[in-house]
Amino acid sequence: MTRDVLLSLLLHLVIVTATVISAPFDINRKLTYDEVIQVSLTSLSEIAPTKPEPVSIPEMLPEEWAEIPIESPSTAKEAIVKPKEKTHKPRTKKTNLPATEGEKKEIEAPATGSGSRFQGATIDNVSFDYPYWFTEAFRKIEGNFYNPVVYDGTLVCVVYFQVIRSGRIVESRVEASSGVPAFDNACLQAIERSAPFPPLPREFRDEIIGITVPFKNR
Repeated sequence: MTRDVLLSLLLHLVIVTATVISAPFDINRKLTYDEVIQVSLTSLSEIAPTKPEPVSIPEMLPEEWAEIPIESPSTAKEAIVKPKEKTHKPRTKKTNLPATEGEKKEIEAPATGSGSRFQGATIDNVSFDYPYWFTEAFRKIEGNFYNPVVYDGTLVCVVYFQVIRSGRIVESRVEASSGVPAFDNACLQAIERSAPFPPLPREFRDEIIGITVPFKNR
């Protein structure tokens, strides 16, 4: 029995020795600052939002109210808005009324010269001085005139017509009859068939001209 006890003690001694050798440790080893984890604790009173302190409003006594100046609404100045004055002059509306006798000017062009059927033609705008325009316009009128009347004497029919900037006719009428309706109609048709006339020159400022043409049968 003593032998078994000795064997048991010897076995326990071997186990303890093997354990110490396989896992050595140093109890007195000091830790460095790199191995230390610092933790700071914060109280709940520092995390929770603090309530603002109440502001005390001083109370005013009724006798102090009278010292506050109050502006009466009736004393406020009203803004005066002046309408903007127009600096431009109003435009004058153009009319298609024929000019008076004093404002007419005799047309000078080869087609209206001496011996021409249209001698004595006039224009009611004295600023229109373009002979080449009249030459081309009266050539068209001559080419569209056909006299269906055979008459031994002289017939004269005066026709008035207006031409706008594009050359289109806006009005035509018999101003003075020859006394022969067939001849008057032939003169009026010669004007209307010649439209459109050449456009008015760009240098001309007005938008319309009026022309009076005397037609002679020969």
